[in-house]
Amino acid sequence: MNPTIRLRCAYALMIAFVAVVMVHMGMLITYQIRNGVVQGPVLNYALIDIVIAYTLGQIIWRSTRQLVLSHKWLRHFRANRHDKLTKRLNYKYRDWGTEIIVVQDDAFVALTMGLLRPRIVVSTTVLEMFTDKEIKAILLHERYHCRNYDGLKMFFSALLADAFGYLPIVKPILRYYQTWQELFADRYAIRQMGTELYLGSVLLQLAKLGKLQRYETAVHFANTTLEYRVLQVLEPDRGVNVPLALLKPFLRSCSILLLLMLGGDS
Repeated sequence: MNPTIRLRCAYALMIAFVAVVMVHMGMLITYQIRNGVVQGPVLNYALIDIVIAYTLGQIIWRSTRQLVLSHKWLRHFRANRHDKLTKRLNYKYRDWGTEIIVVQDDAFVALTMGLLRPRIVVSTTVLEMFTDKEIKAILLHERYHCRNYDGLKMFFSALLADAFGYLPIVKPILRYYQTWQELFADRYAIRQMGTELYLGSVLLQLAKLGKLQRYETAVHFANTTLEYRVLQVLEPDRGVNVPLALLKPFLRSCSILLLLMLGGDS
């Protein structure tokens, strides 16, 4: 099956589970508010109310954390901005319509930050480590994330993982989605460059560096999906096989959904 179609089907399946849970929770909350009393075992309602409170609490916590950390890191990057290099890159890639911030940092930093107004952030170390062509490949990868608002999508994915992580089907689909998110960005960079050479050189150098500094609330170039990305570059004529085993998570999620429904109907 085409990776795009498979990805959309898997994501739609996950959203369907989440939607059913949310609708059922809404119905239970509405019932309890209207009636003020519960019928059947009180313990069942108490357990379901705990699940509802946990879900809502995680949504509020993740949303608040996102706002605070985004503001914190954006302020940090702007405070350490290298004005000369920032102006140079923004002028060089002015046709992109995407803001690029160069920060003075000894670590490898190449990421997309911002939900509704995504920006590319790169460190002076990146500009020193790689050639102009390799830097362009990195920036093209990040430009894809900006154009597709992958930062917003990543936030939504993290929200689902935190709030509905008790559904076994959620996390494997989100890992699968995030892997293809990076592979698609690499494909875009390769198409724009016309060759795998420069992106492949960057990925191989990153593989040698090992663990890299990471910032929360951002989409990183140096993602944990590096092995699949290197494989895609080394063997461009072969399709990358990203495993997605859903049978057991699907059955377990169905069981949890059934328990929630039976508990609420009791």
